[in-house]
Amino acid sequence: MGSGSGSPTGSTGRAVTSRPRPGGRSWRRRTTDGPTSPTGRTSGRSSTATSRWRGIWRCRPRSSHRWSPRCARRGLPAGSRIVLEKPFGEDLDGARELNARLAELVPEQAVFRVDHFLAMTTVQNVLGSRLANRVLEPLWNSTHIAEVEIVWDESLALEGRAGYYDRVGALKDMVQNHLLQVLCLVAMEPPVALGERDLRDRKVDVLRSVRLLTEYDVVHRTRRARYTAGRIADRDVPSYTDEEGVDPGRGTETFAEVELELDNWRWVGTTFRLRSGKGLRADRKEVAVRFRQVPHLPFGHTGEVEPNVLRFGLEPEGLTLDLMGTGARAGHLTELEPAELPAYGRLLLDVLRGDPALSIRGDEAEEAWRVLTPVLTAWERDLVPLEEYPAGSDGPAPRHAYGPGPVTREAPLHEESVLGTAADDGRS
Repeated sequence: MGSGSGSPTGSTGRAVTSRPRPGGRSWRRRTTDGPTSPTGRTSGRSSTATSRWRGIWRCRPRSSHRWSPRCARRGLPAGSRIVLEKPFGEDLDGARELNARLAELVPEQAVFRVDHFLAMTTVQNVLGSRLANRVLEPLWNSTHIAEVEIVWDESLALEGRAGYYDRVGALKDMVQNHLLQVLCLVAMEPPVALGERDLRDRKVDVLRSVRLLTEYDVVHRTRRARYTAGRIADRDVPSYTDEEGVDPGRGTETFAEVELELDNWRWVGTTFRLRSGKGLRADRKEVAVRFRQVPHLPFGHTGEVEPNVLRFGLEPEGLTLDLMGTGARAGHLTELEPAELPAYGRLLLDVLRGDPALSIRGDEAEEAWRVLTPVLTAWERDLVPLEEYPAGSDGPAPRHAYGPGPVTREAPLHEESVLGTAADDGRS
């Protein structure tokens, strides 16, 4: 979608509108000589009053190869802005091609690649809680934090979205964009200011520091699965492959989990686990920051000590701190006040104001694809098995579910078979 506003003076009063044909697959363009309202109807107002409105184009990401050259040939009015929602390309090459086409039309500051997660109150509070509290920022590093989980588990199943979802799956639908954006805010260095340049520079730094996964890493540190028939709450859910519009041959996953590490001074040694799944027993949408255990307890405690956990609830929005004491485990819950505008409303307001701070920059979009390209490649080669889990469960069973006693294996793991790795090479 693109929109623009030019100066009301010196305008010809011409406006362009576009409306989708049924199904949204093709678009027609209508031009009027008189003042035109955003509905496409000629209004009786003066050209000066309406000339600031230039036009809106809406299309699917797959059709960008059609509309971009047309816009480049005909030109866009001065002050035009282009707004896109994910996915920003379908892979790294696609993201680069899309960025090149957009650069032919408008400056980067006029491109708004929106992700509504960035405008969610709790997501913004991840950064705000760090930078506004001296008690947190000195601890915000691998010395004190063992693991960060960024989770978007939902009990909703496909819910009629097969036309889109079956072509992308959980990895592209959630992890590649929304969850990586949250990772950036969790792990970024404090920016000098929250302007579009400083904030987005620090986010790109995070993505550039992500250690690329090798094939061995992918098969040991990523998981994919899809739900089978089951029951969620009081409703029966069919197997994903039996859902209307699903092509079982695509092997689309409804559950994706990726473990990442950052190669920078602050975060070496901390694991970042990004996970999203559909058709699960309960919703779990949060950022869970797990602190390292203390090295010694002086009061004779036996057994495993639970770590302190700081949880940012994404939906519903809230803040919880789990602390370990000598008695019962203590937790403190704070419910956040709802924002005046919903996330999409905030993003649209930023578009109208011309503030791209919460939009995704072109190089940032490419870096996000770079991070997950090894995962996509390995999954396409079936190096990671497509597991299954019953709808209404907690997801696929742990991969290494060994019982008590010494670890023994009678057969090699799937990844050892496909990679030719010896069972006793010491890396498992």
